[in-house]
Amino acid sequence: MKLSSHLKGACVLGAACAAFALPASAAVTGSAGLGVHVWDAGYRDTDAQVWPVPAMDVETDHFYFKGLEAGGFLIKTDAHRLMLGVSYMGLGFDAGDSDDARMKKLDDRDGSFFANVTYAWRSPLGQITASIGADISGKSEGFMSDVSWMKRFEVAGFGLTPQAGLLLTSEKFNDYYYGISQAESARSGLAAYGADAGVSPYFRLIGDYRITKSISVYAEGAMRVLSDEIKDSPMVEGSVAYGFGAGVSYHF
Repeated sequence: MKLSSHLKGACVLGAACAAFALPASAAVTGSAGLGVHVWDAGYRDTDAQVWPVPAMDVETDHFYFKGLEAGGFLIKTDAHRLMLGVSYMGLGFDAGDSDDARMKKLDDRDGSFFANVTYAWRSPLGQITASIGADISGKSEGFMSDVSWMKRFEVAGFGLTPQAGLLLTSEKFNDYYYGISQAESARSGLAAYGADAGVSPYFRLIGDYRITKSISVYAEGAMRVLSDEIKDSPMVEGSVAYGFGAGVSYHF
């Protein structure tokens, strides 16, 4: 399991938050805590990844720190937000984690940092978010684009937030995480594979409960239908990636 690499990514973004997202003079709102998430990316005979994730949703007038992303607001109103940020994308593959002898002979794929531009529109019907991000860590050198809708419903202290969206991953992104080079094919016995760009629909459901005025807990589940370009890779089994997580937050 690639737990240590995700912890490193979380620590880097935590340091960034401390450095520029939470100036002492700024009015800070939101919550901070810690969660543990499990994600199965669909790699053949490979254990799910365990991610320690900061359960963060912190804002000032100019900066934010949310999950594994930190950045600043270019525009911030009640209805419209335009953000520029840096995030850690934890997808990865450790050949040693696979139980398939052929997969063990492939190269590792590492998590990466992305620079993102995000626009969010809030209305009584929910929030629509569109973002595009480019790999700035030199891993895949690809990009991702995401469009989603989400809305939180609350009943008797319990919150429920469904989210549905489409994730576009570029040719370079897919080829790094799911492609097999000629050299890898020769030593592993798996067929060489070059992936194109693809679109994957996904659904996420988050439940939360406020234990006290300051403390809440959450649990979530997510599933992503893999694009044909991903699921056709010899590295992948099945057509759905899934994950779940839980954590605790302190509100201020």
